Amino acid sequence: MNKRVGIPQALFYHRYSPAWKAFFTELDCKVVESGQSNKEVIDAGVKLAPDEACLPVKLFLGHVKKLQNQVDYLFIPRVVSIENKEYICPKFMGLPDMVRYSINDLPPIIDTTIDLKTKKSNLVKSVLEVGEVLDKGYWQVSKACWKGWRALKKHRERLREAKDDDAQYKIAILGHEYIIYDSHISMNLVEKLKEMGVEVVTPEMLTPQAMRVGLSNLSKDMFWTLGKKMMGAAHYFFSNQEIDGIIQLTAFGCGPDSLVGEMIEREAKKRDGQAFMTLNLDEHTGEAGLVTRLEAFVDMIQWEGV
Repeated sequence: MNKRVGIPQALFYHRYSPAWKAFFTELDCKVVESGQSNKEVIDAGVKLAPDEACLPVKLFLGHVKKLQNQVDYLFIPRVVSIENKEYICPKFMGLPDMVRYSINDLPPIIDTTIDLKTKKSNLVKSVLEVGEVLDKGYWQVSKACWKGWRALKKHRERLREAKDDDAQYKIAILGHEYIIYDSHISMNLVEKLKEMGVEVVTPEMLTPQAMRVGLSNLSKDMFWTLGKKMMGAAHYFFSNQEIDGIIQLTAFGCGPDSLVGEMIEREAKKRDGQAFMTLNLDEHTGEAGLVTRLEAFVDMIQWEGV
């Protein structure tokens, strides 16, 4: 029987899921996803998480709880760094431990460390550790890693090629993948904007060259990868005349977001010709209020263009 590997559909799932699914499938495992977020999942996570935890972590715990009795293993890597000389938010580093101490009677956790701050070849060691846990050989693991990389590359290419020639306006959404692409946290914000005749652009749709252009505007380098990506995307969108407005999404309780978000807001106030709005989301945010603010934002863009 194929081993069942559970992948919580939260946090870095929204960034790396194509690679993870292709990788484990090639290792003859059955990938079990926890499914789309919903009220039951977030309520479960809120009960399990400490009060000071941010919304994405609460949601992650709810997804783990949902998978608890459905799988043979849980895949929760300890992500330290994904870029040279940079770090990820501490919540990713301590995630496996947080899960273990928050939820009892869990299946074994595959918590291989991903630390690429000194050299990207460390990833080979990480995937081989996963192979050892699943009793898979070197060549099968190597092939699975290559297939995972290919799947992720194709996914990102599709994102960058997405266009809507019929859209009346183009709005950029600033935020982490695990907020933008989680339909429950974001309350389907992207789809709602599309229904209003808006083409949505996110940081994931930017080419590496475009991101470098944005990052060239920073006065000093940043060592927090996700915050650096947000700042680079923001500066690129600010200088792009095709962008009619920018919406920044932040999660309640996120320390890095509170700092980076404030820096982006200050930069936005220096700019003319682009509407800007920040939405801070938590488990109590109401959909009706969000729709009202989106409609007002699009109306403002329309009025400014008249």
